[in-house]
Amino acid sequence: MEYRRHVYRAACLLVLVAVVASAGCATGHRGGLRHNREVGRAFETLHAFPDHRYWYYFLENSPYAVVGLRAPYRIEDQHWTAVDPDSKTFEKVVGLVQNFPVRGSFTTGAYLLDPQGQTIGVWFSSMNAGIRVDPETKIVSIATGMPWIDDDNWFGSGVGVGVGTGGSGVGVRIGF
Repeated sequence: MEYRRHVYRAACLLVLVAVVASAGCATGHRGGLRHNREVGRAFETLHAFPDHRYWYYFLENSPYAVVGLRAPYRIEDQHWTAVDPDSKTFEKVVGLVQNFPVRGSFTTGAYLLDPQGQTIGVWFSSMNAGIRVDPETKIVSIATGMPWIDDDNWFGSGVGVGVGTGGSGVGVRIGF
């Protein structure tokens, strides 16, 4: 019995060490956003920062964010589209991001930071984001919400009641 207790404690300790180690590795490449009014004003006036390449998030007619990154940083993600800051498309997506924020939010500008807190770009959106920077490849990964998935336009508080088993059933949602 005593032997089992020691084995159990050793196993728990190993799991704890593994969790702490993996959490430390996961945060090693984490960047961030530092909100800044001047960055927001720059986007609002269509000022393009020198030595930055730009991308917008989601569709040209329904963008949720615009980001500018200093070279050599870049985005390689199917939801992000490169855009020339001197183009009509840039003017269009910045205007849409500014004038149509995600419900319950407002559009702001921010500096995009690497894990050491150094500025690597600029951000313009009504959404917050998680930033990950690969220091070797200089690829920036940006994790945000996906507002276009919410297809029922439900907003606000409410109470839901459902009857069913497993993944199926019938429910009623009452909002107030």
